[in-house]
Amino acid sequence: MHMAETSATNEATTREFTITRVFDAPRRLVFTAWTDPRQIAQWFGPVGVTTPLSTVSMDVRPGGVWQLRMIDDADGAEYPVAFTYREVVEPEKLVLSARVPTGPAAVAGEVLLTVTFADLGDRTEMTFHVSGLAVGEENAGLESGWSSSFDRLAEQLTGDAPTSSGAPR
Repeated sequence: MHMAETSATNEATTREFTITRVFDAPRRLVFTAWTDPRQIAQWFGPVGVTTPLSTVSMDVRPGGVWQLRMIDDADGAEYPVAFTYREVVEPEKLVLSARVPTGPAAVAGEVLLTVTFADLGDRTEMTFHVSGLAVGEENAGLESGWSSSFDRLAEQLTGDAPTSSGAPR
């Protein structure tokens, strides 16, 4: 892979990662789990975090915004999240950009999330790719956090999730 040269101003570099999961649910159901606020409130965020439905707003169209707030079950810390839809191809693909928070390690530009949904009949292969992440401590846990979210999504899709919205287990 060719890396672009960086200037002498010690710019932060970026990294990317991909998570692929096969869910025991048809593609349309998995896609809907990504675009329905009620379902997002059930699975979004790693274990130990709640995403109240009242904080979720979604305008699922190119240029539309998806916002939510995750709340740490242990200490009540709040983590606002905002994405902008770049591409919506139902039920095959979502491309979203995330606003990069300001801070010492922030990189000018945006983080891009691409989620594709491959139809495997009664199952769906979801490929989740993130690019443009700043290399730094603030992003170190993102991959494991997303993976934990997808564990919760798998439980929800198979009916093993709790029925109450966002309640801690």
